[in-house]
Amino acid sequence: MLGSLLRRMRFWFGWIEGSLSVNRPKHQHWVPQFYLRYFSTPETRTEDEQQVWIFSKDEADGEERLTNVRNVCGKRYLYTPLDKAGQRKWDLETKLEELESSLATFWPGIADDFIDLADDLVRKGLSLFTAVMHLRNPEVRREIERHHQQLVEAYEAMPMTSQGKPAIESIEVHGAIHEFDASGWHEYKAWGKNDHDRFFNHLIQREAIQIAKILMKKRWSVVFSERDTFITSDRPVVLQHQTKEVFGFGTKDAIIWFPLSQTRILVMDDLHSEPANQYYPLKDDYQGIFNYSTWRGCSRFMVTGRPVAEVLSEIVACADDKP
Repeated sequence: MLGSLLRRMRFWFGWIEGSLSVNRPKHQHWVPQFYLRYFSTPETRTEDEQQVWIFSKDEADGEERLTNVRNVCGKRYLYTPLDKAGQRKWDLETKLEELESSLATFWPGIADDFIDLADDLVRKGLSLFTAVMHLRNPEVRREIERHHQQLVEAYEAMPMTSQGKPAIESIEVHGAIHEFDASGWHEYKAWGKNDHDRFFNHLIQREAIQIAKILMKKRWSVVFSERDTFITSDRPVVLQHQTKEVFGFGTKDAIIWFPLSQTRILVMDDLHSEPANQYYPLKDDYQGIFNYSTWRGCSRFMVTGRPVAEVLSEIVACADDKP
């Protein structure tokens, strides 16, 4: 059944090819509701209105809170920026809806079963979803604005022409020389919210497939638990490296962890000398390691169906064990 469902998926950007949607949601989730339902409390898991516990790193947010999944990780018009004519652009939101609809149909197998991780369609769907989940996060949108400000400050510290533009002809990036075109400097310097929103929209669509292709080449495995164990967060895709402080998806030996449900977590690494596409039972002494990483990687809060105090005790025990 999973195979037939996957073969009916319409691939986005050459992988999933979506149709236009008449739905126009103003409140847009960066962590999809269908995904969050797999982290709901046992009492609400079979109900129409599933609930999750959220707990914030920010003490100002107070104690843990039980809330409906529809209230988690959402923001108005996050993926529908205004164009220069003042009209909403719905292309990305439509593609995200199509991607989520396709994935939701077979997520029960991903979340609770032992699917074939070597299946090309499984890998394409999960790779694209993981890449999009990373890129669509508001933290990436904030980083765009921070990076813009840093660039403006850096270039303004350089000599300027009589037209008030940086007086440079080229820049070096990773050893390569690139011609510097200052013709649009004043427009770039004056970027405001709508410009950053449009660039965020463009970045998601431009980079998703490139990251997904990198993930396709990783060694995949899933760690599973016989009981509810894993948490997720407002930034579910965790990117780590054991020796480097600055790294990305394409950096050799980068490791990606992505919770699939409370009993499954996907691990993508470069240990190609080890068996690939395996399911490994969670070891008792590894109870808090994955949740510790998810908690460290979140922007603001964890999401769990388990008692928060129980999760935190495991995280603290894991952190205490680290040098």
